[in-house]
Amino acid sequence: MNFGKAFTHVFDDPDWINKVLIPILVGLIPVIGQLVVSGWMLDLTRNVSNRVDRPLPELDFGAQLSRGFRWWLVAVVYTLPMFVLYLLIFVPVLASSDSNGPSALGIILMVLAGILMFLFGLVLLVLMPAAQATFAVTDSFKSALDFKALFRLVRNNITAWLLVIGGTIVAGFIAPMGAIALGIGAIVTAFYSQTITAHLTGQAYTMSQAKDGVGLPSY
Repeated sequence: MNFGKAFTHVFDDPDWINKVLIPILVGLIPVIGQLVVSGWMLDLTRNVSNRVDRPLPELDFGAQLSRGFRWWLVAVVYTLPMFVLYLLIFVPVLASSDSNGPSALGIILMVLAGILMFLFGLVLLVLMPAAQATFAVTDSFKSALDFKALFRLVRNNITAWLLVIGGTIVAGFIAPMGAIALGIGAIVTAFYSQTITAHLTGQAYTMSQAKDGVGLPSY
């Protein structure tokens, strides 16, 4: 893994301004624009995984809109258990509460449900990047939902996926920095932060094709 490369790769492309500016502007379109940006980031992840020398993709509105929407559907499947658990536990307990609040049993159920949701969230924290990378490379719903293969991918190189999480956290601090430019800069830095995560995700996917990345060329 080349952690620093995720932060500098954008500027290595001599045409980076055009390649980045256009999707940023498209991203201003409500809903659809964000799906296109999501598809663009998936293409970036795929290019990094395939070791493309200059991985920044060109904007392909229709294709990237389709990919972004299909990835959104995959993400819905992953988050559905949390939503179902909330509906089955929290909503009935809160609805049946009297003026004194939830009953003792209701509180116990909510605490247990909260613990389950927390544990499930930790699993998603590691599994979702692997699923996203797999979808980016294979463009397949089935592969992105193949939990056995995804867990094996993560186990192959847990360090790489922890670096993805760490990079995402760092990128999260970068994203709001542009707010000093009356909010306009925040749009740019938020987009840039996504490219960091996308690059690291592509690296992690490739470096997880063998146990601990042994035998694979480094980035």
